[in-house]
Amino acid sequence: MRITFIGHASILVEVGGITILSDPWWRAPCFGAQWWNYPPANIEAVSGRHIDYIYISHGHHDHFHSGTLNTLNRDARILVSRKTELAPAVKELGFEVVELDDDQEYPLAAGVTCRVMETHARDTLMALSDGQEVCININDALHSAPQDVQSRFIERLNSLYPAIDYVFCGYGVASHFPNCYVIPGKNPAATAMHRQAYFNRQWARLVAGLNPRYAFPFAADVVFLEDDLFWVNEPTHNGERPTAAFKSLYPQSTIKVVDIAPGFVIEDREIVRVVHRQPVRSEDLRAHCPDEIERANRYGSVREEDVNSIAELLKENLAICADYLRSYDGDYRFLIKFRNSQWGIRVEKRGREVSLAPVEEDAATPAGYDVIFTTRAPYLRRSLVRPFGDEVLFVGSGGVFKYSDQAKARRNLHRELMPLLRKNEAPPRSRYGKSSKHVYKAKQLVKRLLGRTEPDLYDLGSWSVFSSEAPR
Repeated sequence: MRITFIGHASILVEVGGITILSDPWWRAPCFGAQWWNYPPANIEAVSGRHIDYIYISHGHHDHFHSGTLNTLNRDARILVSRKTELAPAVKELGFEVVELDDDQEYPLAAGVTCRVMETHARDTLMALSDGQEVCININDALHSAPQDVQSRFIERLNSLYPAIDYVFCGYGVASHFPNCYVIPGKNPAATAMHRQAYFNRQWARLVAGLNPRYAFPFAADVVFLEDDLFWVNEPTHNGERPTAAFKSLYPQSTIKVVDIAPGFVIEDREIVRVVHRQPVRSEDLRAHCPDEIERANRYGSVREEDVNSIAELLKENLAICADYLRSYDGDYRFLIKFRNSQWGIRVEKRGREVSLAPVEEDAATPAGYDVIFTTRAPYLRRSLVRPFGDEVLFVGSGGVFKYSDQAKARRNLHRELMPLLRKNEAPPRSRYGKSSKHVYKAKQLVKRLLGRTEPDLYDLGSWSVFSSEAPR
């Protein structure tokens, strides 16, 4: 078995006379102009190669990237989990699709089999075996999953594959949270490193549980080139690495953890080409990616009629979400601000009345709002009209929330705006589940006292580091 790291979540496996490529993304950005592949992918390894199988783990644009798939041979067969419901979209690109069930062991070639298992939130992992070696491609499927899900899959994989040779596991934040939140007194770099350190430790926990011969962090070759988020790159990539976290947590382990970069190759349990991950430097990005930076910061003009059209879509959402929004205890005033436009949309709650309307604002210093959400008009339109269109905002970091004060951020007030920003076919579930408000709050208090609550991975109070606080 020979495995070449192409870049981000893409590996090329050569085994039993066939080739299996995973999650190819290297042609153009994804999530609009938000995510850029860096360091550059090692596309020389696949250029001109015939690919027999392509595994698509899930539907996020950095894993299911139609622009890159369109550059590959159409007779490649696409492997997906039946539960991801990706087959129709893949077939539209002209590929044959093989949909696999969780318990299915599928033969790829003589002696070569694979399994594709759904884990959490429509994500999947792939296990590949030739009878001699085993490679587990976890991508994004477990490091952000609840710990009971992680433990269940560690146990299952160890049962199916008692001796694992290679684990490729994601460790990236893969979310707009918490770096797309501007809060008075917040230390952005320390917050980004605090968040990344959590996922580094999840990576280490998964690797320790699976106990492979080799483990490689991957699926995080992403930089932001938009001015508002350019600062994220260095603290996210250059703080403690997942391999360092593993060595700190498990100093006696015999697992070989290697921080790889595109072009790395391992074959028959021996590293044959060493390419290590290097720090990301802002000056290097500016020197090597001037055209990409220009494109990432290119905003089209936004007309008043464009804003009015989006406001009508938001009003449709408001009608669907009205009962949910009215159940919030308190008032608020939000502004949706569009890049390169003096027009915005005001969302306001007073008592039990929630309203919205287009407004013309001072683009430089809009005042009087609890939260200002800044995005591109095409992103918000996409979010409101397409299924999963909100991924460009909330996975791809396509907008920034700016708070007027810290106390409102600790209450996660922005969560009252988020239901309006995505396509809704039905009202949101009650914030209190099937219980009354008072019973729900009592139950949550008991769970906290008993230590039975999972950490809230999207709580601003827990994940933001403020300048007055010691580093975590």
